[in-house]
Amino acid sequence: MSMRNFILIGFLFLFINETYATTYYTRSTGNITGNIWGTTTTGTGGALPALVNGDIIVIDDNITITTNFTAWNGATIAVHLYANINFNGGKLDLAVNSIIDFKTSGASITSVGGGSSDKIRFGNGSVWDGSDPDIFGPGIMDKNYSPGGPLPVQLLFFVAKQLGEKVELTWATASELNFDYFSIERSSDGMDFGELEEQVKGHGTTIERKDYKLVDNSPLIGRNYYRLKSVDLYGYTEYFNVVLVNFSGEKTFSVFPNPSDGTAVNFALNFVPDGNTTITVFDNYNSNIAMIKPTDHWQSVTFANSLKSGLYFARIVSKDFVRVERFVVK
Repeated sequence: MSMRNFILIGFLFLFINETYATTYYTRSTGNITGNIWGTTTTGTGGALPALVNGDIIVIDDNITITTNFTAWNGATIAVHLYANINFNGGKLDLAVNSIIDFKTSGASITSVGGGSSDKIRFGNGSVWDGSDPDIFGPGIMDKNYSPGGPLPVQLLFFVAKQLGEKVELTWATASELNFDYFSIERSSDGMDFGELEEQVKGHGTTIERKDYKLVDNSPLIGRNYYRLKSVDLYGYTEYFNVVLVNFSGEKTFSVFPNPSDGTAVNFALNFVPDGNTTITVFDNYNSNIAMIKPTDHWQSVTFANSLKSGLYFARIVSKDFVRVERFVVK
């Protein structure tokens, strides 16, 4: 056999034996071990195959666990929409580095009062069972969760209100245990959240009331969903109820950094652009340099060729908003 053929056969062997992480979706309501799974959200369902590291199962429908289902190392079980995991005599054993990610406030695990017969067991021995309270999203349930111990934060309230062109968020705790910091996450649709830049440091361990405040200086026109995230010193993360502010004000558009170095610029909008919105960059001679269709309230453009020093313009055009902003390239 020639060396060339040997190398080719070796390559094919490695290729055939390579495993790739796969995402599986529920196609219908049923038992977790039933024929309700597929690699897309439509079509005829089948059973889950042998799972490998990095695989993700996405639960969009209500499921029941009646048997012992063992998840794989590094498993991610993403519970979407208003899906519910119900235990009926079954167990879910998660290997190390596994998490259950509740994507929405309606995603839940129902307690059926079965005690040790209905449980989620994590790789390090932590257990949630049917005698513990129901668990609702959004948030992540990971191996650090310990239902028998006190939570890092006892929250008294979390509220948000518009103050002029800003939104003020205030909250208070009755107690904190080995606590690190808070952060605020914002969403325009109640589904996809992004963290505001500033984090608020906690007070470690205290049984005294502590009050907190954070200001969102750039809220979006329309609906702003805010959720409070807490992180303790061991990395345990907890999310609290989502609050809504229907923000009213004038639409804005800005370009930064200004001055720019000419390689790229960013655009900030205080509204979610519609599908027909365009941003055009042009020079002092009205020659178009770049055009993008923004899909979010923050966008960037990198120029194919760095811009020369001088004055430039960015024009945004949407259904009910037109604005031109100047920026300088040094």
